[in-house]
Amino acid sequence: MSSANINKEFTDFGKRMKTIAILTLISFILGFIGLIFPIVGIINTIAFGLLIIIFFLLVLGNTKRAGRELNNKELLDFKPRFLWGTIIRFIGLAILNIGVAFITNLGGLILIIVISMILIIVGSILRYKAWSGLATFFEANEQIFTHGISGRANTGAKLCKIATILDMTIILSLIGDILRIIGYFMLSGTKRIGQAPAQPVYQPAAPQPATISTPSAPSANFCPNCGSTVVSGAKFCPNCGSDIS
Repeated sequence: MSSANINKEFTDFGKRMKTIAILTLISFILGFIGLIFPIVGIINTIAFGLLIIIFFLLVLGNTKRAGRELNNKELLDFKPRFLWGTIIRFIGLAILNIGVAFITNLGGLILIIVISMILIIVGSILRYKAWSGLATFFEANEQIFTHGISGRANTGAKLCKIATILDMTIILSLIGDILRIIGYFMLSGTKRIGQAPAQPVYQPAAPQPATISTPSAPSANFCPNCGSTVVSGAKFCPNCGSDIS
């Protein structure tokens, strides 16, 4: 397992997730403008949709290679779950839009709606499992990341997971899009995986010379009577016996 390879994959993953977040945000805004100017909506769908798909394919490559390096099931399962989930959901939405636009028979329309909803739900479930696995990976592998990257990436994956649930309702998918954009930006923090904080270098303290205490010599006094030397603290002169206390 190469730490340099893992750092590279998650650095690229973070950079590409940030690009996806920005593109998705712009596409989200242009979607509302497209309601007024249809040509903007068409350009948005083709151009930005294609760019987002390209960058997501690159991201799926990052998770696959990182999964191989770490031998991690959640990372290895992310690509097939997300890819197939997205394809199935896209087919469901396409059938729904075509059916509503061109089928006038009520029975046929109901059948088309039921089929498309089943596909949308199945695709959303696969995408839910993909984001759920990614969240589990970040939660269980905090030691790989620094600066609290793992916690933010875990939260970002969970927001994307919630967005897939809202996608199933179609009506609440607008809220899901907002959560998804926030989640993408939080996941982009993995680009800082290689920016580990500098660790302080241990410097052993210089040995200090041992101090040896020597007993101090007793101070000397003098007898006021005979002038003989008297040890400090003595009460009588050893020569004349005078009281010197």
